[in-house]
Amino acid sequence: RYRSNFRVIEEPNPPEAIISSGHTIRWVEVTDAFWTDAYAKDEYSNATPGEVHEPIPEGLHLEPDRQFADRFVDVVKKKLEKRSYLSTTKKYGAGYLVVPIMYPLFNSRSMWHIQMAWLKTVVRDLGCFRSIYITYRAWSDTFVRRWTVYGKSVT
Repeated sequence: RYRSNFRVIEEPNPPEAIISSGHTIRWVEVTDAFWTDAYAKDEYSNATPGEVHEPIPEGLHLEPDRQFADRFVDVVKKKLEKRSYLSTTKKYGAGYLVVPIMYPLFNSRSMWHIQMAWLKTVVRDLGCFRSIYITYRAWSDTFVRRWTVYGKSVT
């Protein structure tokens, strides 16, 4: 977005990485937002060599967008309230939270459900993140966008 070329200079865990672009040093944390635990197990077991694939159980899945929205909000809330980032924030300033969307039905309706769930949530944001970015796949492309709720940045 700002034509910065960041490179990883350290991987302390947490956070995921300390990144640098010229004279600018920032940090980034990455956390996946899966539709369900069963979907996460399906994805990881299928991609992990030597592991037996455990597909999602067959059957009816009620209100998947609402399920995903609740999980997304829970994942982000936990990161915003996590105290272990405070020392990194003190040293480097606020970082970036990147949330890959792991939900095969993700679309604008899913985003609406996320926004509605977020508006009902009380978060004790410690101020460790300057912004939150979501990544998602559509067709054969991957998109990255800053997450906002009705045009306002979340953090």
